[in-house]
Amino acid sequence: MKRLIRNVVMIALLASVGLVPPAAAVPPAYVGGQFRYWVFTDHNDLRDVLAYWVPGPFHVTLEYWDFLDSDTEDQFRPEVGIHLRDRRQSVYTVQWRHERDDERFTFGTDQILSSHVVGRLEASPLVFPDSTLWVLDGGADYYWGSWNFASATLVHDPRDGGLWSVPLRVRLATEGGDWVQFSLVPASQRSLGGAIDVRWRGVRLGVERNNRYDFTSVDNVIFTIGYEKFLGPKP
Repeated sequence: MKRLIRNVVMIALLASVGLVPPAAAVPPAYVGGQFRYWVFTDHNDLRDVLAYWVPGPFHVTLEYWDFLDSDTEDQFRPEVGIHLRDRRQSVYTVQWRHERDDERFTFGTDQILSSHVVGRLEASPLVFPDSTLWVLDGGADYYWGSWNFASATLVHDPRDGGLWSVPLRVRLATEGGDWVQFSLVPASQRSLGGAIDVRWRGVRLGVERNNRYDFTSVDNVIFTIGYEKFLGPKP
């Protein structure tokens, strides 16, 4: 199964070469880093450091999870993704991320449906040593102004009996790339998450809360601070 998925990834990348748009159509490149501190109700807090580089049609993220409890296995979680656009500026994504027990691939598309609406579909196989599970999601974004949007997504994660969630987000943005974003994530199994994130002059700040995190009975609060810098013209 691993070999099959890797072959699919390579075929998708090769077949997508013809979709690369003119340079002017590619979003501006940027680089950034963040420190996220996860406060868990079981007191096994997590120090999360990540750095990312988005030079245009692909991105690279390096992330390290460092738990306070020395008996908990820390994690290095690298991620690489390619995002190619057709002439209509719809996006096609192929992505890989290494997680603790699995390799996570993502195959997705963001389709421009009208001048204001973008539809989204994703399939993410989680490849374990002895099995493969598929996380599926779909949704839509409604844009107004230049960079303001509201989005809704339906996600099904089959692990541990299955979980349905509905991430809802609203982002209010300026022409210079600053924004504030509000998120609410109701889910099955009596789970609920919410967040407020801000980007101002490159500085990233955020607070997120989740209950029954990741199929457990543990709640958490995540504090984020970081910085991003455009490598070319601002959006």
